[in-house]
Amino acid sequence: MCHHDGHCHCGCRGEHRDHEDGRGGDRQQRRDGPEGTEFLELEISRVLYGDAQAVAHEAVRDLLREAIRERLRQRVGDRLRAVGVLVADELADEVDANLAIEQRIDAQRRRKRDIDEKLRALFEASGPKPPTDE
Repeated sequence: MCHHDGHCHCGCRGEHRDHEDGRGGDRQQRRDGPEGTEFLELEISRVLYGDAQAVAHEAVRDLLREAIRERLRQRVGDRLRAVGVLVADELADEVDANLAIEQRIDAQRRRKRDIDEKLRALFEASGPKPPTDE
């Protein structure tokens, strides 16, 4: 039985002839059934079996991944960990360097802003002097 998503869940592995439109022939038959019954899965046992097969394949892949990880850990785990530490330290050094640069830039901006404020205050305080008649 094929679902609306176009994937077969009956375990047929695409051998049905009704797969051509991606919906399956039984969908068409259900549309002709009584109103309100389009949600029914008339062959639910096949759908569940197909779903179980898909899950079983995923479980096998998960077990393979676990076995591979375990073996890699046994064989080269220490070296891979050392590479990971090396890369992490390199990244940490780059982050530290960037933060230090940002702090220097920020300090320079503050100094410039202080100078601008001092200049503004200097000229505002002195202001234009009226001409004297002396």
